[in-house]
Amino acid sequence: MKKIFVISNMYPSSKHLSFGIFVKNQVDALRNENLDVILAVNNDPATGKMNTIVKYGKWGVNIMKKAMKFRKQISLTHAHYVFPSGLFSYLLKKLFHIPYIVTAHGGDIERMAKKNATIRQWTEKILKECSAIIAVGPVLAKQIEEEYKMPREKITVCSMGVNREIFQPGNLSVVREQLGLDQRDFIYLFVGNVIKQKGIEELLLAFQQVKKRTEKSVKLVLVGSRRDENFLHQIQPFIDDSVKLVDPLEQKELVKWFQASNVFVLPSHIEGFGLVALEAIASGTPVIASRVGGLVSLLENGTGHLVEPKNPAALTDEMMRALQTPKDQYYNEEAAREVLLIHDVKEITKRVMALYESIVKGGSNS
Repeated sequence: MKKIFVISNMYPSSKHLSFGIFVKNQVDALRNENLDVILAVNNDPATGKMNTIVKYGKWGVNIMKKAMKFRKQISLTHAHYVFPSGLFSYLLKKLFHIPYIVTAHGGDIERMAKKNATIRQWTEKILKECSAIIAVGPVLAKQIEEEYKMPREKITVCSMGVNREIFQPGNLSVVREQLGLDQRDFIYLFVGNVIKQKGIEELLLAFQQVKKRTEKSVKLVLVGSRRDENFLHQIQPFIDDSVKLVDPLEQKELVKWFQASNVFVLPSHIEGFGLVALEAIASGTPVIASRVGGLVSLLENGTGHLVEPKNPAALTDEMMRALQTPKDQYYNEEAAREVLLIHDVKEITKRVMALYESIVKGGSNS
């Protein structure tokens, strides 16, 4: 195998640490296996029509420049997100006969493809022309198979994996001291973009109810990007001194917040896989999450606790249960161990490389 050309519309930078971090993690893991990876990525999360045109224009030029330069050395392209990234892989196949695979992460199928008929048509075309599809969870794989009439053997279910050298259990009291947190507090943690689709409203409503129903000192920490000004204004009435907002962090710092928290809560409305829930599990932190998308298969064997999405009352009840149940009863170590073995980044990297090999050799990609 020569070079792998990775194309992604999300990739982190020093300014935006968590923006597509999972793509960077996979690229790093592939490079650690001595794979020659070329990158053409967008690391600007700016929204708005003009910003989107400018940033995608620059990104497109970068992709085409690198493709022209290395076209004879590229074995295949790997697009993260079916649209827009997969569109460039599709074009490079037509121009230079370079095969490609796409990783569907969830938002591309659940949201992007449903924006309008044109994007839906492009999504279908990109999926049809690729050599293989990676879906980050089984629910997403089934959706692609049924909605786009894709043959099941073309779809590989494979998460982005968790780096257990970074995400591992720590000493709660030691880490709390490092972070300046009160040892007596019961801390609920959320990690992700502070946006409506992540269930932040329900989480804040549920947390306010928990405070009313207990005499214990409880805190809620939200770690993540807060770019949606309108949404922030909307939730402001629910944010008081018991709610702490933390900017996105590098993973070596982020793991400390998992280790310092009593429970991780991810009440998303949609979720292709839910990698942050896996990172919490690897850090030894119990998980409460919505019964949506990839979170179902990740947590249904007892690894975590599932609640109905968009249901603050159900979320309140589960958050209270977590508060009142000893950790050794609430966190199922055996179930967590099984899930972590399957989703260890080293195991995932082997599977992705095997898929690359099968395509380059023109073999099966089941």
